[in-house]
Amino acid sequence: MEKYGSQKENIHHDEDEFDMVEFIGILWRSRGLIIGGTIIVTALCMSGALFFDKYKSDGFLQFGGAIPEQKSLKDKDAEPAPGITLSDYKRYSAAFSTSERFTEYVKQNKLENDSDVISLRKDFASRNGIGKIIEPVYPYTKLDAKELLSDVKEGDNNVIALHISYAADTPEGAQHTVALLGKYAIDTIIYMIYSDMLRFKSADISAKITKLDNTIIENKEKLELFRRKGASLKKIVGRYPDSSSEASRQVVSVTEETARYLSPATQLMTSEVESTEADEAIYKAKREQIQYRILTEYYDRAKTLVDSNKSGELILRGLESIKQSVFKDKDLQDETIKQVYNQISIENEKATNLYLNKTRFIAGPSYPEHRSTRLSIALGLSLLAGLLCSIGLVLGRKWWRDNSLKLQG
Repeated sequence: MEKYGSQKENIHHDEDEFDMVEFIGILWRSRGLIIGGTIIVTALCMSGALFFDKYKSDGFLQFGGAIPEQKSLKDKDAEPAPGITLSDYKRYSAAFSTSERFTEYVKQNKLENDSDVISLRKDFASRNGIGKIIEPVYPYTKLDAKELLSDVKEGDNNVIALHISYAADTPEGAQHTVALLGKYAIDTIIYMIYSDMLRFKSADISAKITKLDNTIIENKEKLELFRRKGASLKKIVGRYPDSSSEASRQVVSVTEETARYLSPATQLMTSEVESTEADEAIYKAKREQIQYRILTEYYDRAKTLVDSNKSGELILRGLESIKQSVFKDKDLQDETIKQVYNQISIENEKATNLYLNKTRFIAGPSYPEHRSTRLSIALGLSLLAGLLCSIGLVLGRKWWRDNSLKLQG
């Protein structure tokens, strides 16, 4: 019995051992099936790789300066930090990341039938959106700050560029899409800046005109006061012609601690000077009112342009024609009017230079000459997958044959 038990254990032990010779023999006898299966699986994998593989293009869109344009600085000699502050960039990116804004841009530029635009719409509507397609670029990363051993201030770490990458079925499609996304992003930024500014500029100028009205009223009241005071002083000087030589004896005001003396002639001269200053303040306020009324007309027409357009570039380029229409019936020989004309011209030229000329691709959009996945690597992985699948099929078939009777029993 003990001998029989030991023989039984040896038999089970032998069955559990892996026999390399037998394994190779099984594969050799089924070599036709393995080769055929490997070829089929490799062909399927390569077809899938070629079908789903893309051409990837990259581009770096650099901002040409401080955006939005800085109108005034506390330190006149200081240069504004280039790029877009993080708080502003979050607002702009929230706008150009939406499919609604992209649809408006596409309709405005009549790009509905563009095949690349159709593919982009799917990316905008996807769960991930275009967050990985358009990414901000900062002058300093956390690693840079660590290596420089200094804290990077928020104002020094503005978004200075956009890294745009896109994969398409063709090299031309990938390159064209990156260029389109760059133009779309800056167009949205321009649209947001000018839609905000132009919508509220007219109301702001209207408040300034009202404030100037108050300034004119106040200075007119002062002017009347100075004139009445001047008339009284002239009568006093007429009654006392020798008073101008007795300045030390002319009492102006007396307090418990001291007394001030001033001759009526001196007071008369001071009153006339103050009257002149009030006249000048009135003239200046009226001059500014004329200029602000012209600006109100200009910004009202610009607001109409914003309401009828969804493209920032078209709005920016359209401001020049609005300027010409506002000033076509005005006398540009008048320096008051000419100053407003020059001011608008300078602002439009600076904005066009900043947003459309200096803001540009400094690298790319690249033309991808090769697919994102190398064919040699794809072929090797496909062959390996085909071989493993075929071997697995052969071993599975043998196991089924060996154990089918046991399973049925």
